[in-house]
Parts: sequence; structure tokens; C-alpha cells
Amino acid sequence: PEAETFRDELPMVLEKLKGQESRKVLLYCTGGIRCEKTSAYLKHHGFEDVNQLHGGIIDYARQIDQENLPNKFHGVNFVFDERLGEEISQEVISECHQCGQPSARHANCLNKACNLLFIQCEECEAKHEGCCTPQCIDVTQAPEEEQIEIRRKAKETKRYHRHSKVNLRDAFSKEVN
Repeated sequence: PEAETFRDELPMVLEKLKGQESRKVLLYCTGGIRCEKTSAYLKHHGFEDVNQLHGGIIDYARQIDQENLPNKFHGVNFVFDERLGEEISQEVISECHQCGQPSARHANCLNKACNLLFIQCEECEAKHEGCCTPQCIDVTQAPEEEQIEIRRKAKETKRYHRHSKVNLRDAFSKEVN
């Protein structure tokens, strides 16, 4: 969804599920914490049969490994630490936001004033210097004092992160033959 935060997303979920309050709902999250909150929110709004994968995908991966169970999860589980992803299966189900090639590598734009979280393959990371757009490359190549000023201005506008969907392929479209 086009949401800036998890909190902003919850009313969108309600709207999407409107009229389906009697259907069974199964939630799964990284570690289960957001599932707990979402479960309570949905129940508060009249959903009758809300279930969740206890312990989240992280615990699910541990269980399938320990008990040698078949894995039903495809791809990489996003995690909220410096790893950014934990491989649950070797299947790649996502693609680089810049070139479209299969990739499961999450990255934050190296322009600290941007810090956009996106999927970037190794080739695009090298080609675009770890940045999401040509403008961000320009910022990272600017003198440190200028970068600090850019970050200061970004903080003044209270826009620390940009979570809205952005077509990064368009940003580099001039490079395509």
C-alpha cells in the first residue's frame, strides 16, 4: 500500500477487507510483533476469526530447520536490522528496482538525506554507487559540508524517509540506449 508508516497502513487494510469480517484471516510478520498489533486492531473492528503465525517468519524458519519440515516460504524475509534480509529459501521472488533483474538484496540509498530502502542488485550497486537516483549520486559526491547542509534542510522539512513508491528505473532511463 501507499503508506508512510505501519500505522497509516492499518486503515487501508480495513478498507481492503471491508465486508469480509466473517472470513478467516491469517497474518504472518517478520517476528510477530506487528501481527499482534494488527490482530488486536482487526478484532476491535469486528473481524471474528483472526489468526497469526506465532513467532513470525523468523521462528517459522527456525522450526522448519530444526524439525526438517518442508519449507512453504518463498524467498528472503525482510528484517529490521543491518542484515535487511534473512534467506528462508534460495528462491528469488523480487527484482532490482533499477534494472529489473532478479535480486533479493535490500539496500538503503547511500545518500544519507534520502536513505530510501529499495532492492538493488550487485551490478546496479556498483554502477550507481549504492544510490537510488542520479540526484543522490550527485549528493554523495558533493563536499561533506554540502551534504551536511542538505541533510539539515531535509530534517527541517520533517521528511526523514521516503516510503512512497518510486519508479527507480525511470530515474536512470536516460542511460538506456
